[in-house]
Amino acid sequence: MFNLVRWGGVVAVTTPLLLMGCDRSDVQPDSTAALKRAESSSLKRMSIEQLRGLRNAATPDSIYLSDEDKMGVFALDVNDKQSKDNTGLTLVTANGLRYKRVYAGAANAAWFNVTTSDPDIGPELQNAVNSTDLVVIPDGEYTQLTKVVLRSNVTIRANPGKVTLKLTGNEYISFQNYWQEQNLQNVTIDGINWLVASTARVEGSYGPITIDGPSVKNLTVQNCRSVHTSPTANVNWFFLKVQPGKVTDNIVITNNYATGARMGAEFISQRQPVPYLGKDINVTNNRFENCGFGISVAGSFDGVDVSSNYLKDCPTYGIEFAGWLHNARLGNNRFEGRFISLFAGNWENDGDGTISSPGMHVYDNATVGTCTGKWQVRNGYNMFMENNFLTMTGLLDLSGATNNAQFVNNRIVSITENKVIQINDVSNLTFAGNYISNENVNNSWLTIIVNGRTATNNVFYNNIIVKSSGSLIGAGNGATYRFYNNFDRNGALLTL
Repeated sequence: MFNLVRWGGVVAVTTPLLLMGCDRSDVQPDSTAALKRAESSSLKRMSIEQLRGLRNAATPDSIYLSDEDKMGVFALDVNDKQSKDNTGLTLVTANGLRYKRVYAGAANAAWFNVTTSDPDIGPELQNAVNSTDLVVIPDGEYTQLTKVVLRSNVTIRANPGKVTLKLTGNEYISFQNYWQEQNLQNVTIDGINWLVASTARVEGSYGPITIDGPSVKNLTVQNCRSVHTSPTANVNWFFLKVQPGKVTDNIVITNNYATGARMGAEFISQRQPVPYLGKDINVTNNRFENCGFGISVAGSFDGVDVSSNYLKDCPTYGIEFAGWLHNARLGNNRFEGRFISLFAGNWENDGDGTISSPGMHVYDNATVGTCTGKWQVRNGYNMFMENNFLTMTGLLDLSGATNNAQFVNNRIVSITENKVIQINDVSNLTFAGNYISNENVNNSWLTIIVNGRTATNNVFYNNIIVKSSGSLIGAGNGATYRFYNNFDRNGALLTL
């Protein structure tokens, strides 16, 4: 039997077995068990249609809703005169009474008519997101033609790998926020798959998750998967743009997979009017394959951690840092396959020159086998690059404002370039304890080249250098360097 207790005009069911919550391992209520419990109780069973049709003054304090996939207890709230009927949590009778679902935990999206047979779940899912702070989508494949606008304080969750939203027709955006005047905070998207097969003809940043405009705080996207098969909609999987004067704080993108996208994950923060309003961007443990860019962080951000990601066959850049980054870390990422640049540090123009020593930390990154592409740093300032293991067709290419950077205990091997390290107009670099080799390159010119009148005081010591047929190091156009205590692979001291 149910225990009915009235609190302030709301009749609630206190029997815990009938609280119809959903956790991530079981997103669908046990309809059969719930029905048996209802049949053994004194609660009146009604359908949604019957409840909405009630007109008489004598209405039950509670009913058991019997509609398939929506079963549960609804209690009369005599004090509520305004709430809208949203199907899932609130039902309104013909004479204006409000019945509220009694449940604990997450709301099931099926309560709001999100079904696998729906030709477009967008409006129903929007209704669910607007109505409750925790929505769980039951296992299955769904078609979405209408985008869902995100709001603050909402979690949208699914069993990882068991829920797919198919973006077909002209639509290629699943979740979006585009209001500059409305902040977005405390949002989680967890465990959702997308199949992007849109017929739209578009190329750009907007994609399944698109946030453009507001200040954003405490946003997490995790355990998701996005497969892009559209030949006409070349869009990102994840896009976050913070407009001038807005801020970011604590953005976490972790344990996701995307393939075939324009970019796996892209972050943009404008510099003006105040630098470094964007902060705390964390992109970790993701895998991006066959995306034009794997990861791009561009703009005015303070506190960037891009670590433990796997990048494969991204034909432009595996990872890009651009703009005015402060306190950035690039660690323990793996690169496989073909790129123009595995990493491109494209700080724009002036940067800000205030990065504290040792600057950006680049550590423990490695190639899987030999990668096509190079490792490129323009305007890297006083970065610290250590313990990286890179075997590439290309070279380590350093230019712009990369002065005062340090390269320690790295293994840098080029298998096709006639030089391994190229330094153009960069000064005060330190190379110590590295393994540097292009030994299998035919007709090598130089292993290391330092070029330009502002390329001064670059120091090489305690490195193992294995050269091909050319010279060890050379300087051009007024460049200078110091070269001492370097050795070949057998431990013999190298002399120039």
